[in-house]
Amino acid sequence: MPSDCANLYLKGISFKSATPSQIGSCSLPSENILAAESEILRGGRISEILFLMTCNRAEIYFVSASDRAFADIAEVLKKYGADSETFDSLSYSASGSAAVAHIFKVASGLCSQMVGETEILGQVKAAYARSLGAGHCKAILNATFQKAVQCAKLIRTDTEIGHGKISVGSVAADLALRIFPDLRKVSILLVGSGEAGRLVAEALSIRGARNIYVSSRTFKNAQSLAGEIGAFSLEMSEVPARMADFDVVICASSARRLVVSAELARRTIKARGEKPVFFVDLGVPPNVDPAVESVDGAFLYNLEDLSKIASENLNIRKGEIARASQTASERAEALARRLGFA
Repeated sequence: MPSDCANLYLKGISFKSATPSQIGSCSLPSENILAAESEILRGGRISEILFLMTCNRAEIYFVSASDRAFADIAEVLKKYGADSETFDSLSYSASGSAAVAHIFKVASGLCSQMVGETEILGQVKAAYARSLGAGHCKAILNATFQKAVQCAKLIRTDTEIGHGKISVGSVAADLALRIFPDLRKVSILLVGSGEAGRLVAEALSIRGARNIYVSSRTFKNAQSLAGEIGAFSLEMSEVPARMADFDVVICASSARRLVVSAELARRTIKARGEKPVFFVDLGVPPNVDPAVESVDGAFLYNLEDLSKIASENLNIRKGEIARASQTASERAEALARRLGFA
């Protein structure tokens, strides 16, 4: 049970309140998260904290006697390179039972850009494991995230909300399949070997793609992922010169700079004899310059486009979404009562 004055607070931004570029500018690189959490806890006003940062959300859960303690978080975000002012201006917030309900629905895929997508649960579990391992989660966050994960698993087994295993990776691969019915004949470049890149690579391989090249800022990571799916690896420095070899370029890098500029896209199309290239941008911040869309022969798809594809069968699952939402709400309310939250 929390102390009488302790409360759970949430402050965050997502695709509902911010653009991918804004989310990217407000997020911390994964390698800086634990250091930032530790520094915030040393300030003394916050006793527990967890950062949840994914491709379409940046959320901070913390336990304190007052929501005014967010000022401590903002200072640390700024120190580690995040745009804390933009974060504050675009953020939503919740406390107590509302914050509990929110993470239950996030973990269950009910707050995702692609409702019912499956990878968010893994991202929630990874964020919790990271902060738990560092000692940043105690009674309140432990109970909240453990129960949120349990609720999400129950919803997966008891409803059809995730029918078809919706994920960014699977939808990106399905998009490629729509454009090219036989992926065995398609040359694909995947830039990024992180979680999103891995999901795309696995989904493409399952759907028959064989000519896949993987590139990453860390070449060893690209080699490792390529080896797992029987693909080829490519040094990042070679990407601009080799881009004309590929029919589909999927960017899922955490790099804070553009991977594909409009000029690179223009040169690529020209080198291909005006043969088109399909660019899929899964990066946050974006990896592909939006101006690429205006280049003749270049076709650009982003996370919003993928969300529309994933939502095509949403009407079929509306009843399941309502049932899943009811389950999440009921379980969140039960935990909030146990924790003494209003």
